[in-house]
This record gives sequence, C-alpha cells and structure tokens, in this order.
Amino acid sequence: MAREGPAEELEPAKRRIMEATYRALRKHGYGNLTTQDIADEFENSKALLYYHYEGKDELLVDFLDYVLAEFLDGLPRGDRTPREELETLVDALLPETLSEEAYRLQLSMFELRMNARHDEAYREEYRHIDDELTAHLRDILVRGIEAGEFAAIDLDAEAELFLSILTGARARRVTVFEPDEPIGSLRAAIDSHIDRISA
Repeated sequence: MAREGPAEELEPAKRRIMEATYRALRKHGYGNLTTQDIADEFENSKALLYYHYEGKDELLVDFLDYVLAEFLDGLPRGDRTPREELETLVDALLPETLSEEAYRLQLSMFELRMNARHDEAYREEYRHIDDELTAHLRDILVRGIEAGEFAAIDLDAEAELFLSILTGARARRVTVFEPDEPIGSLRAAIDSHIDRISA
C-alpha cells in the first residue's frame, strides 16, 4: 500500500480508522487485537474498515506510518537549541513513567516490531520508521555541531547509535520495568552519553 504522507493529509475516514486503531491497541494490546475491537472504537461501520483494508495486518502497517507521522509532527522545532531538541526527543520516546494504557500501547508497538521478523510488510515499515528517526537525529546533531553545542562526531555513526540506544531502552522499558516504575537508570545513561558528545 502506498504511503499516505503526513498524518494531516489522510482522508477523514482513514484518519478516524487510525484513531480507532490507536484506542483499540491501548485497550487490548497487539496480541489480543481483532478487527472487531477496532470496529468497536470506530463510529462508522465495520464494512468501511474492509473497504479500506483487507485485514488487520494491512491496517496496522498503515497505523505504524500514521503513528510515526504524528510523532514527528508533534516534536517541537525552531524554539529550542539542538541539545534541547535531542533531550525532548528522549523525553517523548522514554517518559519517566507511563499510565497503564500508554504502557499497553508501547508494548503493542514493541510486539509489532518483534513480529517484523516474520512479516515483510511490518519489517519494511519499521525500516522506514528507523530511517526517518535516524534522519531526524542526524539533523539535530548537524545543527548542534554548527551551533557549537556538540563536538565534531561521526554523524552517521552517532545517529545510528542514538537510534539503537533509544530502541533498546524502549524495549527494556516495556519488558523489564513496571508502567509506573521510574526509569532513572536508563535516562541517566542516555543523559551521560549526551554529555559525552557535547562540546
């Protein structure tokens, strides 16, 4: 399926489907999610879901793209220093604590990523997500070096490293820590790395 572009460009019916999917995942998680669960969160008919999507897996691939676009669109730009932008990105991806519903959503996203090993469409979508986040990280680092906030570093290697650190920390967040358990040790390690690359 072709990418829809930024989330605000979605046609209204598809946007409502994405929002219904978001609510259903928060309630039911990935493992137990059914198309009916999504339909139950959708004010229109189940037939409309099947008009746009042949099944749950196809819908979830589009949902991943929607979540990425919403996430990137929601990041602050222009009114913060590059270091502050990097710290804000870490805050957004790794909040100190999570509500039960937010925890279930993050766990669902982790389960989808794990399923990518067995589903080429999911794998391709996660490659796209990783590419977009890596490009965003690289842009922050470039501007940080230009502003004198970050030391001269290998931009490509550092962006890849940050993505790996954040992806691994999010996996640990949902598999080791309780939703309301603080993750100070994870955040301290990331903050320490930001200090190391700072000029």
